[in-house]
Amino acid sequence: MSCLYICNTSSDCISKVNLENFKEESKITLTPINFGKIGPHGICKYNERLLTANSYGNSLSILNIKENREENSFFIGAHCNDIVVYKDYAFIICGELNNVIVFDLIKNKVVEEIPCGNLPHSIALNKEKKLLMISNMENDSITLIDCENRENVKNIKVGCYPTKALFSNDGQHIIVCESNLGSDFKGSISILSSKNYKLLYRITAGNSPVDMFLEGNNCYVSNFGDGTVSIIDIYYYEEIKKINLGGMPRGIVKVEDYIYVGDNYNNLLIKTNIESEIKKSIPIGGEPTGMILV
Repeated sequence: MSCLYICNTSSDCISKVNLENFKEESKITLTPINFGKIGPHGICKYNERLLTANSYGNSLSILNIKENREENSFFIGAHCNDIVVYKDYAFIICGELNNVIVFDLIKNKVVEEIPCGNLPHSIALNKEKKLLMISNMENDSITLIDCENRENVKNIKVGCYPTKALFSNDGQHIIVCESNLGSDFKGSISILSSKNYKLLYRITAGNSPVDMFLEGNNCYVSNFGDGTVSIIDIYYYEEIKKINLGGMPRGIVKVEDYIYVGDNYNNLLIKTNIESEIKKSIPIGGEPTGMILV
């Protein structure tokens, strides 16, 4: 059975949760470079290892999951928020530098910095199209970067405070989580054409949506501000269900008939059956944020 690895941002560790018995099996504690806080925030897989982007430590950590330990860490730049890997390069967004840092995982060094928008918060990869996509919260935009020709950069205006942007599974659309953080208005999920980047539809979600998980026609959205998860059909352009979880939902992953959501307020991982809405929860570390299924 798969395991879920979760970044606990305020407690500087990664939880490993066995989904078969819904139990935290172990924690990987991260070591600070300069004795400060680390703040793991984004996570991705690289061969047999995991990589984390650390917001407070301004660093990249390499985790050996077979040995359940941090193998190495490297200084990257101010406020690392998220990370993806293409070939043997890690692409890390730095929220205070407004850059994508390219890190060579063979030579273990920074090789390039690519400007993006202001306050980048998430990064996604389309392997087939060899495209990176960054959501920039402060100037309401997404940035597209060609992985092979990294001088080919395109910035696209979207809605307010986008916290995440994903490519649809068929590659035909771009899905953007527009959080409207700090406003009295609900957030929204926007659907753009990946051919001309025009807005096709905007669907209202909950209060301050911050994260999404795509599977088939459905987009599962964690609404940080009102303790709910919205399930949105991205082809019929409508919210088909809303599940009340409580707390402050952040990272979200769907596995089979369940959604797994990190509650930043209560420091819990919540498991919910999508049909019955029956919930279970277990305590993990502080401020569960980025998640990956391995």
